[in-house]
Amino acid sequence: MRHIWVILIIESLLCGTIHAGNLSREEFSLKTLFGKLYQAPSDSLRSLLNDSICQQLNVSLQNDSSFEYAFDSLPYLGKVYSTDRKLRIYSWNYISTDGDYRFFSYFQFASHKLVYLAQDRSGYLPENDRTINAKNWYGALYYTAIPVSYQNEVHYILLGWSHYSSDLNFKVMDVLSIKENTLTFGLPLFIQNNQSSYRVTLPYSSGHTLALQYDPKRNILIFSHLNNNSTKENRIPDESFSGFQLTSDKLIYKDEVTFDHHEITTPRTKVEYGLERKK
Repeated sequence: MRHIWVILIIESLLCGTIHAGNLSREEFSLKTLFGKLYQAPSDSLRSLLNDSICQQLNVSLQNDSSFEYAFDSLPYLGKVYSTDRKLRIYSWNYISTDGDYRFFSYFQFASHKLVYLAQDRSGYLPENDRTINAKNWYGALYYTAIPVSYQNEVHYILLGWSHYSSDLNFKVMDVLSIKENTLTFGLPLFIQNNQSSYRVTLPYSSGHTLALQYDPKRNILIFSHLNNNSTKENRIPDESFSGFQLTSDKLIYKDEVTFDHHEITTPRTKVEYGLERKK
């Protein structure tokens, strides 16, 4: 019996080594494809290269070892684990000739479920009073995922960055729900002035940066105020912060929140995730 266990352990180690070797080769292929995508001279070629990236990722992410594989040679592919490490989100974008941003994501669960999401419409600023299905996804690069329980089911608070226009970007706090292989976004968990919202969007001028972070020690989402002199066309963050405090199943608005830059890692920028429009 002891010999059988030894054989099984050796076979398991060999299988893991083979899977890792396959992923290493596939990672090199993806690195080449991303490099070509960001140098492509036309939208038609970008679309073809992006299709190849999707096909390769679809194969690679079904490898049993992929959930823990670093993919650390792919700087333009966002890779983030949820805080419970039961979900991993991969996201990237490219920019068309006319300046439109296209966003793509894979949602990989530790249970081996894999769901692909592509932006099928032009970018827009999502409304805060409704759910959004995969076909109407606004497109974003997600950099934080936090589990939350609501009606006896686990959902994920997502923090992300997106592009709205040549003048405005936006950060978003949203809620991811999944049933079988269907993704939906938005739940009425954000409470402010006794009113609930399905998500919170924070548009800001593209020439500036806006902080949106999760502080795990205080279990709170922290974000920049907009300057009191901001206008619809010119939204400039200032040096003060508000937040949403996570409770058991809600997020409660707090008007004034301290923000310790030394304790909280600075959020990744769009440049680290995907191609930024050349000036």
